[in-house]
Amino acid sequence: MRDDRAQVLGQIRVALNTAHLPSARASVPPRAMAEQGDPAEMISSFRRELEPLGGFSYIARDDAEAIELILKILRETSELEVLTWDDAEIPVRGLGEALRANGYTRHKIEMPDDAVARKNKLLELERATAGITGALAGIADTGTLALVSAPTRPRLASLLPPTHIALLPTARMFPNMASFFAAHPDITRDASNLVFVTGPSRTADIELTLQRGVHGPKFLHIVLLEN
Repeated sequence: MRDDRAQVLGQIRVALNTAHLPSARASVPPRAMAEQGDPAEMISSFRRELEPLGGFSYIARDDAEAIELILKILRETSELEVLTWDDAEIPVRGLGEALRANGYTRHKIEMPDDAVARKNKLLELERATAGITGALAGIADTGTLALVSAPTRPRLASLLPPTHIALLPTARMFPNMASFFAAHPDITRDASNLVFVTGPSRTADIELTLQRGVHGPKFLHIVLLEN
């Protein structure tokens, strides 16, 4: 048994010294550059792919309808403390005022440098049961969200609370990942953090049993904005 193990490890060491990865192409396939996608079909595909993953999607025709949907989700899934991106980054006008009017507390996500203060701040933020964010884009063929963080778009809003509510304008929908990168060729260089989210957090590492919410939100709600 030990000889077999030593042989396998020896083969790995040799491979690490000699193996190489094929050169990656700097450009995306030509078909992706020309592919635009029918807007209605992309929305339908996005919702169809998201549903089996355990995500929920909704259509909002205007800001008022979007706010009504968001408040309904919050009433069903959260307490009165939420994390959000800054108002300027939220593609729904009047949402901040609506949250305040309905008794919701929005925590300011600014992490102090001091270790003790940082720990106390995290304990405060952990009380929030929902996070509300925008989204850079949607990928229609997989039901995927693209999120880019910034000081006004804190990562914790989409990672820490058990419920994530993402607001995605349908004009930001792309048919596939290749077309997304064709439209954003410098995104991986310019963005401090780019994350692709496909459904709620899930893992089967624990005794091969599917668990949700281990590495991120347990519930994902996406409001598709048509306005």
